[in-house]
Amino acid sequence: MAQTSFPAQSTTESLKVGADTYSSAIADAQNYMNWVIDQFRPYLKGAIVEVGFGHGLYSRVLGELGAYCGVDHDRESVERATKAMPDRNFAVCDILVRDQLSSLFPQGVDAVFTINVLEHIEDDATAIANLVQVLKPGGHLLISVPALMLLYNDLDRLAGHCRRYTTTRLAKLLADQPVELVRLNYFNPIGGLGWLANRLKRHQSLNDAAVNGQIALFDKYAVPLSRALDPLSRSFFGQSVTCIARRL
Repeated sequence: MAQTSFPAQSTTESLKVGADTYSSAIADAQNYMNWVIDQFRPYLKGAIVEVGFGHGLYSRVLGELGAYCGVDHDRESVERATKAMPDRNFAVCDILVRDQLSSLFPQGVDAVFTINVLEHIEDDATAIANLVQVLKPGGHLLISVPALMLLYNDLDRLAGHCRRYTTTRLAKLLADQPVELVRLNYFNPIGGLGWLANRLKRHQSLNDAAVNGQIALFDKYAVPLSRALDPLSRSFFGQSVTCIARRL
C-alpha cells in the first residue's frame, strides 16, 4: 500500500511529495493501520517522533501512547496537518540534515516511527544514521518499508519509490549504527501477493477507483487472513519489511 511521504529534499522539482505519494483510501484502512501499530506498540512510549506522517491518521493512536510530534520535509503537508489536527504537533524537518533533527529534539526521543518513508530517499544510509542519532539510549527505531524488488510495479513508480528492501539490505544499513536488532522480518504476505498481482496491470494513478477499491477490499476482508498467515512467512516473504532496533 502506497502511503507516507518523505522523499529527500533535492534540487530537482520532479520528486513527488505529500499526498502525491499515497492513495487516499489508505486513510480509511483502519484494520491495516491497527495491525501496523500493533507490531510496534510495546516500544511506542515517551517522546515519539513520526517521520513522514502522510495522511496523519497514525498520529491519533501515537498521540495517545506518548508525547507525539510528526515531521516531514514538505511544508505544505505540515501546514495542512497542523490546520486539520491543531491538537497535535507537526514540524518541518529534513531528516537528511542532522542539525535540523537535533535542534527540534535536543533532549533526544524515545521512539522514531517511520512507515513507508526510507524507500523514497536516495541516501537512505544517512537518513537512518540521523534517526538513530536522535534516539535516547534505550530508545527504539521502528521501521516499515516495502519489501522485495520482485514486487516493484507501477504503484511504486507512481509513489516515487527508489527501491524495495530485503531484510539483508536493512540489516546492512544498521550494521554500523549503535543499535541492536530486536526484530527484523517480512510482514503481510497477502498484501505481498496482491502487490505481485499488480505487476500484471498498468496503473496511471495512485488515486484511481481501482487502486482505492483494492485497498478497501484488502482492509475489510484480507487483513485478518494475512495476520493469521504472517507468522509462517516472516522469514522469506511479505509486502513490507518490519524492523525494531534499540539504541545502545
